[in-house]
Amino acid sequence: MISIKKGDQFKAAYSNKTYKVVGKWGGNLVLAPVDKDNDECLIYSAEEIEEMVDRRKWAHIGRCGA
Repeated sequence: MISIKKGDQFKAAYSNKTYKVVGKWGGNLVLAPVDKDNDECLIYSAEEIEEMVDRRKWAHIGRCGA
């Protein structure tokens, strides 16, 4: 089980894009793209993110300053 916090970064296997957890919206986590050319944010529950990491659809690549 991953302890997901603000500042955590994840890389999507399907697109090779990196997203950073920037906050919460209604109990779900908001992930913003790290790439400046991408402006599409994602919203997932912590459970959904953990499942995608377990299935290797996403990789948890670490935590940086929030």
